[in-house]
Amino acid sequence: MAQFLTDSLTSSRTATTRVRRPSWQVRLVVLALLAFAAATLWLTNRVLTDRFTLSMRNQAELRLALYGSNVISELQRASIVPQILAQDPEVIWALRASDFSDITGRFSGFVEEIGAVSLILADLQGRVVASTHGEVIGLSHQAQSYFTAAMSSPQTGFTLVQAPSGQTRFFYARRILSYDQPIGVIAVEVDLQKFEQAWRGISDTVLVADAQGQILLATEPRWRGINIAAALMREPPKNAIERAMRVTSDWTSVAADTYLQGAAVLRMESKIPFQDWRVISFTAYSGVREKVNGWLALETMSFALFFTTLFYLINRRMAGRLISFQKESDELKLLNQQLHWGSVGAQKNSGNAGRWPNNPWPSIQSLRLWGKCRLL
Repeated sequence: MAQFLTDSLTSSRTATTRVRRPSWQVRLVVLALLAFAAATLWLTNRVLTDRFTLSMRNQAELRLALYGSNVISELQRASIVPQILAQDPEVIWALRASDFSDITGRFSGFVEEIGAVSLILADLQGRVVASTHGEVIGLSHQAQSYFTAAMSSPQTGFTLVQAPSGQTRFFYARRILSYDQPIGVIAVEVDLQKFEQAWRGISDTVLVADAQGQILLATEPRWRGINIAAALMREPPKNAIERAMRVTSDWTSVAADTYLQGAAVLRMESKIPFQDWRVISFTAYSGVREKVNGWLALETMSFALFFTTLFYLINRRMAGRLISFQKESDELKLLNQQLHWGSVGAQKNSGNAGRWPNNPWPSIQSLRLWGKCRLL
């Protein structure tokens, strides 16, 4: 009987050792779940990246259409002013009489109404005789491109004037006739720079270029007056494009339309129906990355909670089995000790040799536990 209990105790210890490690079925299930989690994260990244990129592209197209329509509306509204004032009797009389006392006030009303930068009236020699900007009165604009273009054409002409700072100024000008003879030029400076300020508050970097690629308007002042290719090679400024430059490549990166200083940005271009102008925007992909990373973070947290709960349940089950085996092992040890001392007592009591001990309970309990161990 003692030998049987010893073998059972050894088997119990071996089973306890096996319980401490999960079975291969459990390991296989855990590996499958981990593979499923990785595949889900990868698929989520691809689907959401494509979806948010398409949404960003559509929004950029809408903004470009709005930018172009704003520029056209401003140009059309300003182009009517020289035509109206060139036929205004008061302006014609002022040029003939050289009396411009009331003209400046009249010009101020037009400027406020159409939102132009300034109105300029020059005589036949190109001398500014009236203007909403008093500092130019008396100056000669005979060499200015808007003056020469107006004097050489009977129609309202549109000209660009490049300022020393690189900023482009936009003029509509028309010559004033009296008895079919030119007596002066009326010019309006269009305020397109206000769009730069409005566009600068948006995440895009926007520019307007002419047919030759010369930048006329840009939310980045360093780009004004230069070619697009030269502007893109310059050091990125501290604006939306610089934020795009600082975004490091990660696993949510998408195929870029263009690169600025090695960083991926979305380039969108739309034509303006005016002298082959183009409006171009550069949008950083950081917005897409932030949205995708947010969803991936939620999924990762969900999977982490799931696996934490799963491992907790597995460990709890294993701990329960270990406690059960440990309890049975302790009982077997105790009974083994009782049998050992019982056999010693039996040897000392020669009168009871070959018989069971006086207390038969340990033997009966030993048989029961031996039966349990055999079942295990």
